[in-house]
Amino acid sequence: MTDAGSGTVLAIALIGAFVAAIFLATLVFRIALDDQELQDSVDLAAIGGSQTYRAINTGIPCDRVNQILTLNRQSLESCLIVGEEVKVAGTSVVMGIVLNATATAVGD
Repeated sequence: MTDAGSGTVLAIALIGAFVAAIFLATLVFRIALDDQELQDSVDLAAIGGSQTYRAINTGIPCDRVNQILTLNRQSLESCLIVGEEVKVAGTSVVMGIVLNATATAVGD
């Protein structure tokens, strides 16, 4: 038996593993980045809803929340006004993975 060609097979396997590792790292980075963008959008939407509730901005608070999330390519899951608090939950889908974020803004 000879080992002719075994180096080629090993090289192809190593290149395949390297490409797979880069793909996985890119996927994890993309999900982490989109998760942070979703959290930022939900935070901003909660603040906007709170400002609208306190009449700093005009409009209906939960409509303002939905508008802010839509402009940031996110989806509104829920918007609740409890006392002086505006509670917002939003979602985003990245490569088939559903990301969730919540935020609460309190008007002082």
